[in-house]
Amino acid sequence: MLTRSLLGAAAAVLIAAPVAAQTVTLKLNSPAPPRSYLHSGVFGPWAKAVEADSGGTLKIELFYGGTLGGFPVTYDRVIDGVADVGFILTSMAGGKLKQQDVASLPYETDTSTEAAVALWNLFEKGVTAPEFSQVKPLGIWVFPNAALHSNKPVKTLDDVKGLKIIAGNLSAAKIATALGGTPVTFRPDQAYQAVSRGTVDAVLMPFTGMAVFKVNEVTKYHLDEALGSDSALFFMNKQKYASLPAKAKAAIDKHSYITLARKLGQKTTEEWLRTRNIVKDSVTKLSDAERKRWHEALAPVAKEWAQATPGGDKVLNAFRAEVAAERARK
Repeated sequence: MLTRSLLGAAAAVLIAAPVAAQTVTLKLNSPAPPRSYLHSGVFGPWAKAVEADSGGTLKIELFYGGTLGGFPVTYDRVIDGVADVGFILTSMAGGKLKQQDVASLPYETDTSTEAAVALWNLFEKGVTAPEFSQVKPLGIWVFPNAALHSNKPVKTLDDVKGLKIIAGNLSAAKIATALGGTPVTFRPDQAYQAVSRGTVDAVLMPFTGMAVFKVNEVTKYHLDEALGSDSALFFMNKQKYASLPAKAKAAIDKHSYITLARKLGQKTTEEWLRTRNIVKDSVTKLSDAERKRWHEALAPVAKEWAQATPGGDKVLNAFRAEVAAERARK
Protein backbone atom coordinates (compact mmCIF):
# COMPACT_ATOMS: atom_id res chain seq x y z
CA MET A 1 0.00 0.00 0.00
CA LEU A 2 2.85 2.38 0.92
CA THR A 3 4.72 1.52 -2.28
CA ARG A 4 1.63 2.27 -4.36
CA SER A 5 1.22 5.65 -2.60
CA LEU A 6 4.86 6.55 -3.19
CA LEU A 7 4.63 5.60 -6.84
CA GLY A 8 1.50 7.70 -7.20
CA ALA A 9 3.17 10.72 -5.60
CA ALA A 10 6.24 10.32 -7.79
CA ALA A 11 4.08 10.13 -10.91
CA ALA A 12 2.24 13.30 -9.90
CA VAL A 13 5.55 15.14 -9.45
CA LEU A 14 6.78 13.96 -12.85
CA ILE A 15 3.57 15.07 -14.54
CA ALA A 16 3.53 18.47 -12.82
CA ALA A 17 7.23 19.25 -13.24
CA PRO A 18 7.20 20.06 -16.99
CA VAL A 19 4.16 22.32 -16.55
CA ALA A 20 5.75 24.28 -13.69
CA ALA A 21 9.02 24.65 -15.61
CA GLN A 22 7.41 25.72 -18.89
CA THR A 23 8.66 29.07 -20.19
CA VAL A 24 6.97 30.97 -23.00
CA THR A 25 9.30 32.78 -25.39
CA LEU A 26 8.11 36.05 -26.90
CA LYS A 27 9.76 37.56 -29.98
CA LEU A 28 10.04 41.34 -29.88
CA ASN A 29 10.66 43.03 -33.23
CA SER A 30 11.83 46.63 -33.50
CA PRO A 31 12.53 48.06 -36.98
CA ALA A 32 14.51 50.94 -35.42
CA PRO A 33 18.30 51.01 -36.04
CA PRO A 34 20.10 48.66 -33.62
CA ARG A 35 21.75 51.54 -31.73
CA SER A 36 18.49 53.46 -31.22
CA TYR A 37 17.93 54.99 -27.78
CA LEU A 38 14.63 53.08 -27.72
CA HIS A 39 16.49 49.80 -27.42
CA SER A 40 18.95 50.67 -24.68
CA GLY A 41 16.63 53.08 -22.88
CA VAL A 42 13.23 51.39 -23.11
CA PHE A 43 12.71 48.07 -24.91
CA GLY A 44 15.72 46.25 -23.44
CA PRO A 45 14.99 47.33 -19.84
CA TRP A 46 11.28 46.57 -20.34
CA ALA A 47 12.08 43.02 -21.49
CA LYS A 48 14.43 42.40 -18.53
CA ALA A 49 11.92 43.75 -16.02
CA VAL A 50 9.07 41.68 -17.45
CA GLU A 51 11.20 38.52 -17.47
CA ALA A 52 12.32 39.12 -13.88
CA ASP A 53 8.77 39.57 -12.60
CA SER A 54 7.26 36.71 -14.58
CA GLY A 55 8.39 33.99 -12.17
CA GLY A 56 10.17 32.11 -14.94
CA THR A 57 7.12 32.02 -17.18
CA LEU A 58 8.52 34.39 -19.82
CA LYS A 59 11.62 34.81 -21.94
CA ILE A 60 11.77 37.70 -24.40
CA GLU A 61 14.00 37.54 -27.46
CA LEU A 62 14.95 40.91 -28.94
CA PHE A 63 15.19 41.43 -32.69
CA TYR A 64 16.45 44.90 -33.57
CA GLY A 65 16.96 46.62 -36.90
CA GLY A 66 13.91 45.03 -38.53
CA THR A 67 15.22 41.46 -38.41
CA LEU A 68 11.66 40.13 -38.41
CA GLY A 69 10.30 42.89 -40.64
CA GLY A 70 10.68 46.60 -41.32
CA PHE A 71 8.33 49.44 -40.39
CA PRO A 72 5.84 48.85 -43.26
CA VAL A 73 5.19 45.21 -42.31
CA THR A 74 5.70 44.96 -38.53
CA TYR A 75 2.01 45.56 -37.74
CA ASP A 76 1.03 42.56 -39.88
CA ARG A 77 3.97 40.48 -38.62
CA VAL A 78 2.65 40.79 -35.07
CA ILE A 79 -0.93 40.01 -36.08
CA ASP A 80 0.28 36.98 -38.05
CA GLY A 81 2.42 35.76 -35.14
CA VAL A 82 5.80 36.05 -36.89
CA ALA A 83 6.62 38.38 -33.99
CA ASP A 84 4.74 38.55 -30.69
CA VAL A 85 5.61 42.12 -29.71
CA GLY A 86 6.41 45.00 -32.05
CA PHE A 87 7.05 48.71 -32.46
CA ILE A 88 5.77 50.76 -35.39
CA LEU A 89 5.01 54.29 -36.46
CA THR A 90 1.22 54.31 -36.46
CA SER A 91 1.19 55.89 -39.92
CA MET A 92 2.62 52.57 -41.17
CA ALA A 93 -0.26 50.40 -40.02
CA GLY A 94 -1.97 50.37 -43.41
CA GLY A 95 -4.49 53.08 -42.53
CA LYS A 96 -5.82 51.18 -39.50
CA LEU A 97 -4.69 53.77 -36.92
CA LYS A 98 -5.70 57.06 -38.53
CA GLN A 99 -6.90 58.68 -35.31
CA GLN A 100 -3.39 58.47 -33.83
CA ASP A 101 -2.26 61.02 -36.41
CA VAL A 102 -3.83 63.70 -34.22
CA ALA A 103 -0.35 63.91 -32.69
CA SER A 104 1.15 64.74 -36.09
CA LEU A 105 -0.65 68.07 -36.24
CA PRO A 106 1.39 71.27 -35.79
CA TYR A 107 1.47 73.30 -32.57
CA GLU A 108 -0.66 70.82 -30.60
CA THR A 109 1.98 69.66 -28.08
CA ASP A 110 5.29 70.89 -26.68
CA THR A 111 6.87 67.64 -25.48
CA SER A 112 6.77 63.94 -26.27
CA THR A 113 5.73 63.18 -22.70
CA GLU A 114 2.51 65.20 -22.75
CA ALA A 115 1.66 63.84 -26.19
CA ALA A 116 2.29 60.23 -25.08
CA VAL A 117 0.12 60.58 -21.99
CA ALA A 118 -2.65 62.22 -24.03
CA LEU A 119 -2.69 59.45 -26.64
CA TRP A 120 -2.65 56.70 -24.03
CA ASN A 121 -5.53 58.29 -22.11
CA LEU A 122 -7.58 58.57 -25.32
CA PHE A 123 -7.15 54.84 -25.81
CA GLU A 124 -7.80 53.90 -22.19
CA LYS A 125 -10.94 56.04 -22.02
CA GLY A 126 -12.29 54.39 -25.15
CA VAL A 127 -12.08 57.38 -27.48
CA THR A 128 -9.68 55.66 -29.89
CA ALA A 129 -9.96 52.09 -28.57
CA PRO A 130 -11.87 50.71 -31.60
CA GLU A 131 -8.80 51.31 -33.79
CA PHE A 132 -6.87 48.76 -31.71
CA SER A 133 -9.34 45.88 -32.00
CA GLN A 134 -6.75 43.63 -33.70
CA VAL A 135 -3.85 44.19 -31.29
CA LYS A 136 -3.06 44.76 -27.62
CA PRO A 137 -1.40 48.15 -27.04
CA LEU A 138 1.35 48.12 -24.42
CA GLY A 139 2.47 51.72 -24.88
CA ILE A 140 1.61 54.64 -27.16
CA TRP A 141 3.86 57.64 -27.57
CA VAL A 142 4.95 60.43 -29.88
CA PHE A 143 8.30 61.35 -31.34
CA PRO A 144 9.52 64.94 -30.90
CA ASN A 145 8.05 67.73 -32.96
CA ALA A 146 9.68 68.21 -36.33
CA ALA A 147 12.09 71.08 -36.85
CA LEU A 148 12.95 72.60 -40.23
CA HIS A 149 16.56 71.88 -41.27
CA SER A 150 17.82 73.94 -44.20
CA ASN A 151 20.76 75.68 -45.82
CA LYS A 152 18.88 78.95 -45.90
CA PRO A 153 17.87 80.82 -42.74
CA VAL A 154 14.11 80.70 -42.19
CA LYS A 155 12.74 83.54 -40.08
CA THR A 156 9.41 84.29 -41.76
CA LEU A 157 6.73 82.65 -43.87
CA ASP A 158 8.18 84.40 -46.91
CA ASP A 159 11.44 82.49 -46.38
CA VAL A 160 9.61 79.17 -46.81
CA LYS A 161 7.96 80.01 -50.12
CA GLY A 162 9.27 77.88 -52.95
CA LEU A 163 11.42 75.63 -50.77
CA LYS A 164 11.38 71.94 -51.69
CA ILE A 165 10.91 70.22 -48.33
CA ILE A 166 11.21 66.54 -47.44
CA ALA A 167 8.00 65.55 -45.63
CA GLY A 168 7.82 62.12 -44.00
CA ASN A 169 4.05 61.72 -43.68
CA LEU A 170 0.77 63.15 -44.99
CA SER A 171 0.46 65.72 -42.22
CA ALA A 172 4.03 66.89 -42.79
CA ALA A 173 3.28 67.30 -46.50
CA LYS A 174 0.25 69.43 -45.69
CA ILE A 175 2.29 71.49 -43.24
CA ALA A 176 4.94 72.14 -45.90
CA THR A 177 2.26 73.17 -48.38
CA ALA A 178 0.45 75.44 -45.91
CA LEU A 179 3.72 77.23 -45.20
CA GLY A 180 4.25 77.88 -48.90
CA GLY A 181 6.78 75.16 -49.60
CA THR A 182 6.65 72.15 -51.91
CA PRO A 183 6.60 68.74 -50.16
CA VAL A 184 8.90 66.09 -51.62
CA THR A 185 8.73 62.41 -50.69
CA PHE A 186 11.95 60.72 -49.59
CA ARG A 187 12.60 58.14 -46.90
CA PRO A 188 14.47 59.52 -43.86
CA ASP A 189 17.59 57.56 -44.83
CA GLN A 190 17.54 59.28 -48.24
CA ALA A 191 17.44 62.81 -46.82
CA TYR A 192 21.22 63.22 -46.56
CA GLN A 193 21.84 62.61 -50.24
CA ALA A 194 18.77 64.56 -51.34
CA VAL A 195 20.04 67.67 -49.53
CA SER A 196 23.69 67.24 -50.47
CA ARG A 197 22.79 66.90 -54.16
CA GLY A 198 20.50 69.92 -54.06
CA THR A 199 17.42 67.87 -54.91
CA VAL A 200 15.65 69.44 -51.92
CA ASP A 201 16.18 72.63 -49.92
CA ALA A 202 15.06 71.55 -46.48
CA VAL A 203 13.98 68.63 -44.31
CA LEU A 204 11.04 68.54 -41.91
CA MET A 205 12.30 66.15 -39.24
CA PRO A 206 12.75 65.95 -35.43
CA PHE A 207 16.23 66.59 -34.04
CA THR A 208 16.35 62.91 -33.09
CA GLY A 209 15.96 61.88 -36.74
CA MET A 210 18.40 64.59 -37.80
CA ALA A 211 21.08 62.96 -35.65
CA VAL A 212 20.34 59.39 -36.76
CA PHE A 213 20.39 60.27 -40.46
CA LYS A 214 23.18 62.90 -40.14
CA VAL A 215 21.08 65.63 -41.74
CA ASN A 216 22.98 68.15 -39.62
CA GLU A 217 26.08 67.42 -41.72
CA VAL A 218 24.42 68.81 -44.85
CA THR A 219 22.30 71.63 -43.37
CA LYS A 220 23.31 74.86 -41.62
CA TYR A 221 20.11 76.20 -40.05
CA HIS A 222 17.64 74.51 -37.71
CA LEU A 223 14.30 76.15 -36.97
CA ASP A 224 12.89 74.74 -33.74
CA GLU A 225 9.11 75.01 -33.94
CA ALA A 226 6.35 72.52 -33.06
CA LEU A 227 5.78 71.42 -36.65
CA GLY A 228 4.04 68.12 -36.04
CA SER A 229 5.34 64.67 -35.25
CA ASP A 230 4.90 60.92 -35.64
CA SER A 231 2.91 58.82 -33.20
CA ALA A 232 4.19 55.33 -32.38
CA LEU A 233 2.86 52.11 -30.91
CA PHE A 234 4.46 49.35 -28.83
CA PHE A 235 2.03 46.45 -28.99
CA MET A 236 1.44 42.72 -28.74
CA ASN A 237 -0.41 39.95 -30.52
CA LYS A 238 -3.80 39.90 -28.79
CA GLN A 239 -4.25 36.13 -28.86
CA LYS A 240 -0.71 35.51 -27.63
CA TYR A 241 -1.28 37.72 -24.61
CA ALA A 242 -4.58 35.95 -23.85
CA SER A 243 -2.83 32.56 -23.91
CA LEU A 244 -0.17 33.49 -21.36
CA PRO A 245 -0.16 32.20 -17.77
CA ALA A 246 -1.36 34.61 -15.08
CA LYS A 247 2.16 35.44 -13.83
CA ALA A 248 3.30 36.35 -17.33
CA LYS A 249 0.29 38.62 -17.88
CA ALA A 250 0.82 40.27 -14.50
CA ALA A 251 4.46 41.01 -15.32
CA ILE A 252 3.56 42.57 -18.67
CA ASP A 253 0.75 44.58 -17.08
CA LYS A 254 3.06 45.88 -14.35
CA HIS A 255 5.56 47.38 -16.78
CA SER A 256 3.25 48.56 -19.57
CA TYR A 257 0.33 50.91 -20.30
CA ILE A 258 0.46 54.44 -18.81
CA THR A 259 3.71 53.67 -16.98
CA LEU A 260 5.38 52.66 -20.23
CA ALA A 261 3.79 55.52 -22.19
CA ARG A 262 5.29 58.02 -19.73
CA LYS A 263 8.69 56.34 -19.88
CA LEU A 264 8.66 56.34 -23.68
CA GLY A 265 7.69 60.00 -23.68
CA GLN A 266 10.35 60.94 -21.13
CA LYS A 267 13.15 59.02 -22.86
CA THR A 268 12.14 60.54 -26.19
CA THR A 269 12.17 64.03 -24.69
CA GLU A 270 15.64 63.37 -23.24
CA GLU A 271 16.88 62.19 -26.63
CA TRP A 272 15.37 65.26 -28.30
CA LEU A 273 17.33 67.52 -25.94
CA ARG A 274 20.56 65.58 -26.48
CA THR A 275 20.30 65.73 -30.26
CA ARG A 276 19.16 69.35 -30.30
CA ASN A 277 22.32 70.23 -28.40
CA ILE A 278 24.40 68.85 -31.27
CA VAL A 279 23.42 71.90 -33.33
CA LYS A 280 22.47 74.29 -30.52
CA ASP A 281 24.60 77.13 -31.90
CA SER A 282 22.60 77.16 -35.15
CA VAL A 283 19.11 76.58 -33.70
CA THR A 284 16.64 79.43 -34.08
CA LYS A 285 13.07 80.19 -32.98
CA LEU A 286 10.45 82.41 -34.54
CA SER A 287 9.57 85.76 -33.04
CA ASP A 288 6.24 85.84 -31.19
CA ALA A 289 4.64 87.90 -33.94
CA GLU A 290 5.89 85.57 -36.66
CA ARG A 291 4.84 82.47 -34.74
CA LYS A 292 1.30 83.89 -34.66
CA ARG A 293 1.41 84.08 -38.47
CA TRP A 294 2.53 80.45 -38.66
CA HIS A 295 -0.25 79.39 -36.31
CA GLU A 296 -2.77 81.08 -38.57
CA ALA A 297 -1.28 79.58 -41.73
CA LEU A 298 -1.28 76.08 -40.24
CA ALA A 299 -4.70 76.15 -38.52
CA PRO A 300 -6.45 74.69 -41.60
CA VAL A 301 -4.26 71.56 -41.36
CA ALA A 302 -5.93 70.50 -38.10
CA LYS A 303 -9.38 71.46 -39.34
CA GLU A 304 -8.93 69.44 -42.53
CA TRP A 305 -7.61 66.44 -40.57
CA ALA A 306 -10.61 66.50 -38.22
CA GLN A 307 -13.04 66.59 -41.15
CA ALA A 308 -11.29 63.84 -43.11
CA THR A 309 -10.74 61.41 -40.22
CA PRO A 310 -13.60 59.29 -38.85
CA GLY A 311 -14.42 60.74 -35.43
CA GLY A 312 -11.74 63.37 -36.03
CA ASP A 313 -13.48 66.28 -34.30
CA LYS A 314 -14.08 64.21 -31.16
CA VAL A 315 -10.51 62.89 -31.13
CA LEU A 316 -8.94 66.32 -31.66
CA ASN A 317 -11.00 67.95 -28.91
CA ALA A 318 -10.30 65.07 -26.51
CA PHE A 319 -6.59 65.15 -27.35
CA ARG A 320 -6.39 68.88 -26.63
CA ALA A 321 -8.19 68.35 -23.32
CA GLU A 322 -5.76 65.59 -22.29
CA VAL A 323 -2.74 67.73 -23.22
CA ALA A 324 -4.13 70.61 -21.15
CA ALA A 325 -4.72 68.26 -18.20
CA GLU A 326 -1.17 66.93 -18.39
CA ARG A 327 0.26 70.45 -18.48
CA ALA A 328 -1.85 71.37 -15.44
CA ARG A 329 -0.25 68.52 -13.48
CA LYS A 330 3.17 70.20 -13.63
